[in-house]
Amino acid sequence: MIGLIVRAVAISCIGALAACSGALPGRGILAPNSEGLGPDDGYYPLASAAAMRPVCPPAEAPGEMRCFAWMRTDLHPQAQYGKGIPKGVGYTPAQIADAYGLDTSKGGGQTVAIVDAFGDDTAESDLATYRQAAGLPPCTIDNRCLRILNEDGQPSPLPPQPKTSSNTIGWAFEETLDLDAVSAACPKCKIVLLQASKQYSNSLYRAAATAARLGANVITNSYGGGEALPAAPKAFEQPGHVYVASAGDYGGGASYYSGVNYGGPQMPCAYANVVCVGGTRLTHKNGKWHQVVWNDLADGSCGSGSSSCGATGSGCSQIVHKPSWQTDKGCTWRSETDIAATASPFAPFAIYSALFKKLYGSGWQPFGGTSLSAPLIAGMFALAGNASTRHGAKEIWQKHGALNDVVKGTNIDPPLTGACASSATYICVAGPGYDGPSGWGTPNGTGDL
Repeated sequence: MIGLIVRAVAISCIGALAACSGALPGRGILAPNSEGLGPDDGYYPLASAAAMRPVCPPAEAPGEMRCFAWMRTDLHPQAQYGKGIPKGVGYTPAQIADAYGLDTSKGGGQTVAIVDAFGDDTAESDLATYRQAAGLPPCTIDNRCLRILNEDGQPSPLPPQPKTSSNTIGWAFEETLDLDAVSAACPKCKIVLLQASKQYSNSLYRAAATAARLGANVITNSYGGGEALPAAPKAFEQPGHVYVASAGDYGGGASYYSGVNYGGPQMPCAYANVVCVGGTRLTHKNGKWHQVVWNDLADGSCGSGSSSCGATGSGCSQIVHKPSWQTDKGCTWRSETDIAATASPFAPFAIYSALFKKLYGSGWQPFGGTSLSAPLIAGMFALAGNASTRHGAKEIWQKHGALNDVVKGTNIDPPLTGACASSATYICVAGPGYDGPSGWGTPNGTGDL
């Protein structure tokens, strides 16, 4: 019954565009850890709980996947710098490059494939607007930088864009986020957007296999569902490609939504050959960048005793055997995550879509979720330019000295998520060295990618 309530909330919030919170049962008890931060630091307090929500409904049917993008509707452009990205909406590509020490002059000759479901009618023109505003080189179909294909790798027929009254319209938002995030991390990369016909693993995994067949160096997947398959499909085992996936956005707890578990390990993130990407909250104070584990569940503005906010996923798999290269001892199966990047909607990333302008009055909207961190990491792998010699997450575990270790935060809030789904505390609590919510840390350049 709870699952039906959650789905109804998602439909009313997104499909009907109502201002509702999607509040979760329970009561937050952890401090929001904002530490006096404000907009000048990249941290934007919520105007109301109704202003933040996931854009895709929970995955409930067998094989169903959901995107992990989170959207805010309470931030509005404060100033427009000519054709630039307006202030007051979220981070820009220049800020992302600065935060992670990226040399964005690299990436030429690399291709990042984005796997999503359904169509997005204005994907190319929206990307053009974003990149022009950000001062990035054009990436269009005509200049052969951008390809938009169906799950079989054909330019037509493309899946239709969901109706704005549908609970699946959030996938169009997800495509916008993925395109802009990859562009921010790797402006000179080519991009292939693979649009699966449905939000189910068979269609999405087919698109991932197509991406490898088309020669994409890095393949990013900003979606997931609970563990169900005992082994990784061949779609994620093609040599010479780096596969990246989002860790999820419901924390690492054993229960959620009154016992219905949407937290813990997620597929395809848990597959051993996939780089599983967790989320942080990135802020800038006193001239330095700071990151803690993304966990907004207990923030007092997220529902006053419940929560309309999320937290990065993590987990100890129950079905994927531990790779020989994983060195942690508490989890005897596949540990996730491997690496992390910014994800908190309290410190959002600005993206552009004509659909936003139609629905919300402004084409610029703030987004977060591990649907942001995964395509950012994918773009960074493309900058590194060595996908052909990688084996997924293996090299991160073998060489991670240059990563920024995230040592603060947890991705659970017991009244909401239950206790950590793993008996190994580090799977849900950050600390020195490896931990579940942030993996080995966040990039500092691309030396360890």
